[in-house]
Amino acid sequence: MSAGRDHFRPAGERRLLQRNAVATDVYVSGRGQRPRRFKASNLSALGVFVEGADTGLETGQVVTLVFPVPVEGVVRLHRKKAVVAHVSARGAGLMMQGRLRRPRQG
Repeated sequence: MSAGRDHFRPAGERRLLQRNAVATDVYVSGRGQRPRRFKASNLSALGVFVEGADTGLETGQVVTLVFPVPVEGVVRLHRKKAVVAHVSARGAGLMMQGRLRRPRQG
């Protein structure tokens, strides 16, 4: 193991947490914008990549994410704020805002 390299992440990986390959819908809206549906291609507690050639998003923009998650036959909506970290021809990388929830102890 080389100095300065986290042995939990592959070489060249900059993310703090491993992202999981997913294929789920996410609704993204900026201030004053209507929500638009995108495919989330990978997801972690700290970020998500949304696919789309024309996302209409700008780096640094704060957006609201809504994830519809089916739980026992009921669709629950999970909302999260995020900042657009980068935009490319393939889509946009979004970094979640706010604190991570820690498991309750006791």
